[in-house]
Amino acid sequence: MVDGRRLNDMSADIDEAAARWHLAQADDDMDWAAFTDWLEADPRHRDAYDAMALLDDRIDAAGPALHPRAANPVPGRRSPRWGAWSAIAAAVIAAVLGLLYQGRRTGEPAVIAYRTAPGQVRTIRLADGSRAILAPGSVLGVPSSREQALTLDGAAFFDVRHDAGRPLTVQAGRYTIRDVGTRFDIAMAEGMVRVAVAEGEVAVSSPDRRDAMAVVAGRALTIQGQDRGVLRSIDISTVGGWRSGPLVYDDVPLGLVVADIARASGTAVTVDHAVAERRFSGMIAQGDGPRMARSLAALTGLALRVDGDAIHLVDRTAR
Repeated sequence: MVDGRRLNDMSADIDEAAARWHLAQADDDMDWAAFTDWLEADPRHRDAYDAMALLDDRIDAAGPALHPRAANPVPGRRSPRWGAWSAIAAAVIAAVLGLLYQGRRTGEPAVIAYRTAPGQVRTIRLADGSRAILAPGSVLGVPSSREQALTLDGAAFFDVRHDAGRPLTVQAGRYTIRDVGTRFDIAMAEGMVRVAVAEGEVAVSSPDRRDAMAVVAGRALTIQGQDRGVLRSIDISTVGGWRSGPLVYDDVPLGLVVADIARASGTAVTVDHAVAERRFSGMIAQGDGPRMARSLAALTGLALRVDGDAIHLVDRTAR
């Protein structure tokens, strides 16, 4: 029979290693290969790392009350917090970890909801070393269980580490995007989704589709409602182009372009349903919503209708 104290010591060692790996991700020289080997060496390693990541996110959300104020903070770098907290913070950690493990016992995986404000882009490191770059005004749900799909409301760029045995799955509204190691972008608008692939391949399915549709590098799939979807060739340099600089489009429906403008600026910008599927190729500099809407109107020949703080784009020929 294994000694209980020995089991506790092993668990503590695993938790400490998980904390070190989590903190190491703030460094540019993070050894992702070694991290992946550690995760795959024992199922308990993945559980411990998930708990640590969930805990860290909840503590960040709790605000600065749990963090000692740094005398000379360095912008863009996360300060090491493990071992530097007060007894109160330690009590909070214990309580949160208890809730996390209780959630595992009930069979309901905990989910972290990452959110971005208008104009904000956020990089999220997943436990397997993959990255999700969340577009402005978007929400990404990351479950603790590998059996559950990520959920997306808005837009995001994914850079996924190859693991044929553990494909990443994203649920975007009614659509499911399944991946085995690639770089791709998902953007949503009301009743519409677009998946563009810069590298590798993804499979897109929905309750209305009998078979999943494969989307390979240099192609983009746009689906409206229950339609089969339209698959087109694209310039891969435009995939996820919103991450920095202007918004660049290559044959993208106006409905998705307007949704991007609304998320990026925080302005209520909409487009008439009659022209929402009209294709647009071009570039729009990021900034305030009215200016971005005017740029789109000038490039597409649409008219602007302003109602208070809301902006609506319509066809000039419509009566």
